[in-house]
Amino acid sequence: MSGELASLTRYIFLMAFILQILFGVWFFISPESWSAITAWPSEDAAGRVLGAAIMVLALGSLLAYRATSWEQVELFVIMQILWNLLGLVAMLWAYATITLPVIAWLNIGLLALFLVLFLYVYYSAKQ
Repeated sequence: MSGELASLTRYIFLMAFILQILFGVWFFISPESWSAITAWPSEDAAGRVLGAAIMVLALGSLLAYRATSWEQVELFVIMQILWNLLGLVAMLWAYATITLPVIAWLNIGLLALFLVLFLYVYYSAKQ
């Protein structure tokens, strides 16, 4: 598909940007506060690296939101699908093997939601 991106696609990019920048900055600046609030097991350096990765995804979402054609965003959409799929597998694996707080279901839910949304974007653009 070439041409203009659908409005829904652009809103998905915007929603991803907002959530990713919030979580990314939080993890990057203060991973210890996330651990304190949620009782989530963490290591500060790993939390900051995760925060940096999430902020890069946020920047990609912002650039995709500003794009005008499918060709400009296709690779990013595939990357988001893989990020959300592997993140979901990792979270479910962690939940099955170690004790995680209930807040882990928020992360699992967000990963699953964005996996479905980006799969929708991909398959609707390919039709």
